[in-house]
Amino acid sequence: MSETILQQEVLDAGLEAFDEDWTLTMVLRSTADGPPLIRQRVTEGDLAEARSEAWLNGFLRRGQPDLPLEAVTTRLAPVVKESQCLGYVLRAESPGAEASVHTFSRASMASLAHQLSKQLVADGLLREGDTYVYELLPQRGGLTDGGPLPAARHDSTGMQITTTTTALRYTTRPLAQLRDTARVVGEIDDAVIPVFFTESAHEKSRIFARKGADDHPPVETGSILIGELSVCPDSGEMSVTVLDAIEVADAEQREFSLIPSSRTWTRVQAVLDRLTGADPGGTTRLVGQSHGHNFALDGEPCALCATASECGRTTVFVSAADRCFMRTVFAGQPFALCWIAGSNARGEEVATLFTLRAGVLKPRGYSVIKDLVRS
Repeated sequence: MSETILQQEVLDAGLEAFDEDWTLTMVLRSTADGPPLIRQRVTEGDLAEARSEAWLNGFLRRGQPDLPLEAVTTRLAPVVKESQCLGYVLRAESPGAEASVHTFSRASMASLAHQLSKQLVADGLLREGDTYVYELLPQRGGLTDGGPLPAARHDSTGMQITTTTTALRYTTRPLAQLRDTARVVGEIDDAVIPVFFTESAHEKSRIFARKGADDHPPVETGSILIGELSVCPDSGEMSVTVLDAIEVADAEQREFSLIPSSRTWTRVQAVLDRLTGADPGGTTRLVGQSHGHNFALDGEPCALCATASECGRTTVFVSAADRCFMRTVFAGQPFALCWIAGSNARGEEVATLFTLRAGVLKPRGYSVIKDLVRS
């Protein structure tokens, strides 16, 4: 279901549902009318990406970049039509700030469904490669807590655990300054956070991602993206700029996945330490990752290839491994980037940038600039 249709369903239903507490339960079946194979309550962790995205779009991009994630509370309500839960909405609030409402379809729970399907395979209820369907069932009462994180708590061993969050570091830069000489790649949509690559970072991302295409058989290769967050003093809009790409060396390279090693992360940390050491209190940070799906497509090009301007059959897509990597490495960073290179059925190189939108990593456009002029 498209975001526009889901948002209209929310408007048609009104927001009275926020007056009650709700929980969601996921149910997996082998077919749409088959018996339930597994049920599991949607937890706070399952909603983490949706909540961080509400923080990004409801506050960070609206001129409040200093507001920490834990200062935002969210309240959930299901979107139900004809007895089917189409998704859910989160109402995000923070003291002294205007509340905002954000819609999410069932697709935002695909990672949870994938985890549950793996459990069913392990239990022998599904076979590897079997298809399945999932649905969300809303129940009144017992809303998963979306309030501020406690400053300290005690676990079962009596140890005290203190939660602290470092404030976002960002620079102030007019968006017009970034867009003046930018080369646009793909379609720019104002509904998502603006993203810029410097020419050198863009080329490095491509080279490192495509490196594994020369292996026999081809393997995934890639890089960790280094950059910064910027806030426009005129509009309050936040943007991401990629300044460099560090090759994921010494990684476990497979045909369909790339797993960075401890040596990789040590190297990334050394680069970050060098950059931040030269600029104490600076804004340089990890902003995402890039990699290449360098495997070849099965079969011959279709009949449309002879006349179509573009080939839409490509190896560029967000895999389950990609979703898992982004969820774990960039947790609480809804502005994180996932840039994927590959090829189409014609053998031409293609690449796409993905960022969170309505809880799902979706393709989007971005801009490439010659260099970043620091103030």
